[in-house]
Amino acid sequence: MAYTKMQDVLDELASHNRTVFGINDAARIMGKPKSYVSKLLSNNRKVGRIERGKYYLKGPTAPDIYEIASQIVFPCYVSMFAALQYYSITEQSVVRYSVVSVKRHRPVAFGDYTIEFIKFDKRRFFGYGKKGNAYIATVEKAIVDSVYMGSPPFSYVEEAFSEAMHSNVLNTDLLMHYALEMDSKTVVRKISALLKAGVVGSERQVRAFA
Repeated sequence: MAYTKMQDVLDELASHNRTVFGINDAARIMGKPKSYVSKLLSNNRKVGRIERGKYYLKGPTAPDIYEIASQIVFPCYVSMFAALQYYSITEQSVVRYSVVSVKRHRPVAFGDYTIEFIKFDKRRFFGYGKKGNAYIATVEKAIVDSVYMGSPPFSYVEEAFSEAMHSNVLNTDLLMHYALEMDSKTVVRKISALLKAGVVGSERQVRAFA
């Protein structure tokens, strides 16, 4: 079914919880050329532009920065410092949102934030889930990705690890599994140091992991 009014298109998107959408989505629903639909979207106050060809719905159901960051390319997920903030295991303020993807993409400036895209090999692209309409790394993968990329600084990762343990939101077995899956001696060594410092698991278990 094609719609003749842009408001009908926006209502259709909202009904399917598509608060972030591409020009192709809107053009398909409206049954009109992308160039025509693009002009209508640009002049519509109920729509915000993320980048060329990518938009979001404004208003009460407007998406948050996590949803926007994780809906620009597919597949991808928010990780590292931004994910640590999402789980409230860091007190640091985040302005740069790191997104892991299997594709390259230029950084996107969105309001006061910068969304950066980090390309991972497919074998390292795992350990994330859907939170509402956002795709975010698990606590364990956010820590592992942070160590792998060296961002944020390791001292911040140590603080996040400690807070995650204190808040009982960290699965140490999964953390070790993810560290091994990254196939990086540096990641294994640093995750092992975190576990030892936190006196996590038996000495035998940590030695076997390291």
